[in-house]
Amino acid sequence: MKELLEKWGSKFGQAEIFPLEDGVWRVQLGKEVYILKHREARTQVWEEYNLLNWLTAQGQPISPLLYTVQGTPWAEYQLGIYVLYPFVEGLPGNQLGGYTVEFVREAASTLARLHLALAGYQASDAFPVFDLFQEAASYAWPLVQAHAAATLGHGLHALRETLEGELVNPYEALPRQLIHRDFHPGNLIFRQGKIAGILDFDRVRLGIRLFDLCYLATAILSEVFADPKKRLEWPGLVQELISSYDGEAPLTRTEAFAFVYIIYLIQLLFIAHFLDLGKTALADKNLAMLLWVYDQQDFLQPVIEKLVAR
Repeated sequence: MKELLEKWGSKFGQAEIFPLEDGVWRVQLGKEVYILKHREARTQVWEEYNLLNWLTAQGQPISPLLYTVQGTPWAEYQLGIYVLYPFVEGLPGNQLGGYTVEFVREAASTLARLHLALAGYQASDAFPVFDLFQEAASYAWPLVQAHAAATLGHGLHALRETLEGELVNPYEALPRQLIHRDFHPGNLIFRQGKIAGILDFDRVRLGIRLFDLCYLATAILSEVFADPKKRLEWPGLVQELISSYDGEAPLTRTEAFAFVYIIYLIQLLFIAHFLDLGKTALADKNLAMLLWVYDQQDFLQPVIEKLVAR
């Protein structure tokens, strides 16, 4: 891949390359370290490049994309598209050994500050719109209902009635702006208990800002769900997430009301995604998570609404 790396300058011809995961490499050039990533297409890379530079100027912990010698923030090589950016030293949040109150406070506060910055970006209309409700209704429900009927003997009728009866109008009132859309612990780099970097902005979209906070909550639940003790600690962590976020970027009462419902929609998308991939074990895990959160709603929702109403 020497020929590819030299598109960012001749000095990269001396770099060492180490595969990290599918489509991701660590690039070592002396004491300098970079990450090389494969992209499916160049679509939106310019917009991402401009956004990351702007966020960096706003003091956000972002690692911006690097220009090639051809003057683009991507390189084309053997019919593939690649981007390069400086490596952020630290540990991903999912490798810290557990989720503490301190972790969720730091993650939620960082997300709130990121959202405040994203809300001020003037070129937000350059990014596609992400309609979570529509995605869940048109794509996820048919797949998930059929799977639930086969495995559980029913098609989640009570949940569907709850969503259609309680969420449709509040969803339209939820604040919308640019969102990260992949804000999970693995994309948060920690050093000495603080977030030193936020990774993977290639999924930025215009959508409800509540999505990112709920996505973070479900990502944490997914990693602790197999442990009954840690699972029971999750509602308390959710309260810390909401309090810490709300302290930096106040939530609306509609967002507090919709929080649990947005988690349902996210879980429906995950279940459908894994069913599409033929990964039924992961689909069933996310279905179990969905049903478990549904059982917590009567406790969790009024607690959340009370936190935001203070």
